[in-house]
This record gives sequence, C-alpha cells and structure tokens, in this order.
Amino acid sequence: MTQTSYNDVSTTTENENNGKLLKGMVLGAIIGGALTLLDSTTRNKVTTTTKNMKDSTLDMYSHVKNNPSEVKDDLQERLKSASSVLKGAISDAQNLYEKVNENIIIPVSTVKEESSEILAQAKEAKTDLKVISGKVKEAGEEVIDSSNGQNQGAKK
Repeated sequence: MTQTSYNDVSTTTENENNGKLLKGMVLGAIIGGALTLLDSTTRNKVTTTTKNMKDSTLDMYSHVKNNPSEVKDDLQERLKSASSVLKGAISDAQNLYEKVNENIIIPVSTVKEESSEILAQAKEAKTDLKVISGKVKEAGEEVIDSSNGQNQGAKK
C-alpha cells in the first residue's frame, strides 16, 4: 500500500510551478530576442558583434595552438602580478582596519563609556536636587507656618 504525504504533493506542485516559470522565462527571452531582431540596426549590430567575437576567438585559439608555452608563461606572469597586487591590497585593507580601530572605534567606545558616566552623574545630581528642593520647600513651609503662628499670636 502506497501512502502519499502532503509534503510529496506539495513538492510535486512546487516543481511543476518552477518548471512552468522556467519555460515561461525561456519563451519570453526567445520572443524578446526575435522582436529585437526585427529592427535592422539591432540585427546589424548583433551580426557585427558576433563576427568580431568569432574572429577574436579564432585568433586566440590559433595563438594558443602555435605558442602554448608562451601563452602559459604569459598567463603565469599575469597571475603572479595579480597575486602581488592582491597581497598589497590585503595589506592596505589590514592597515586601514587597524587605523579605523585605533582612531575611531576605540575613541568612540571611550566617549560612550564617559557619556554613560556623565549621564549617571547627571541623574544622581537630579535626585540630589530633588532632595534639596524638598528641604527648601519644607523650610519655606516652616517659615510660613511660624510667621502665621506669630501673626495669629499678635492678633490676640
């Protein structure tokens, strides 16, 4: 007895949708290419470019066929040169990273730490100010209460 799970059906449906998408893309590319070739300017340009690529490829093929060691040596030299340039670029990137780390990241971290400390001190000062304000208010109320008491005593 064969059981078909939901995952198998789902995967089959996805594969069919992907196949339809791919077919649609290929068909669209073919139609688009055919429509662009209706223009004579585009057609001539494609023809010229194709001929140039063909000639260039044949020239390269014959050069490699006639001088394989020269091509190999030239390619090795180019790779060595590219390798040396790449090593220099990597070294420059490492130096830049170190400069950024020393000149930007570390000072930013220091500023962040110091600003956190300053913020904590400001919050503490705010709390202290509230306490002082409460004491001043209390003292003011006592002055007002004692002067009211004296005024009431003077009225009697």
